[in-house]
Amino acid sequence: MDNIRVVVDTNVFINGIFKQDEYSRALFQLKSANKICFVMNKEMQNELLITFSNILLEAYKRRNKNGEEIGIIPLSLSLSRCLWQVREVDHLIHTNFCEEDKSDNKFIDCCIDDDVKYLITQDQHINNVASQIKEQHNIEVLSPFQFYMKYKMKQL
Repeated sequence: MDNIRVVVDTNVFINGIFKQDEYSRALFQLKSANKICFVMNKEMQNELLITFSNILLEAYKRRNKNGEEIGIIPLSLSLSRCLWQVREVDHLIHTNFCEEDKSDNKFIDCCIDDDVKYLITQDQHINNVASQIKEQHNIEVLSPFQFYMKYKMKQL
């Protein structure tokens, strides 16, 4: 059951690092323990870094306005640990499952490109097409909570 390859959406990283979501953070712990492996393509990495940078920039601006201290360095270290030893894959296939937000397709594409069976997300656009993804590519779309529970119950 160790070293299960998963694709993790940007929203899970953000919820785990900035919003302290318990189950998103549990994924990071599983990764640190080499129980799961994050699989990413360059487009996913770029989106994550841009989103993370924008959040940190906003936090820094608020800090300067209000004089409050924001722990930017610990947050950056959290992201760094999440991205360490990620399996990088080329973005070869280009699907169109998520027509409303085409940028979400890169996560599905990554699963297909590396034959990954689990896409962990909290994105409504991807959740709306989860049954199609499962039917056509045998990829399970799960929330961090669902994945963690299946992992703990040895159902993966």
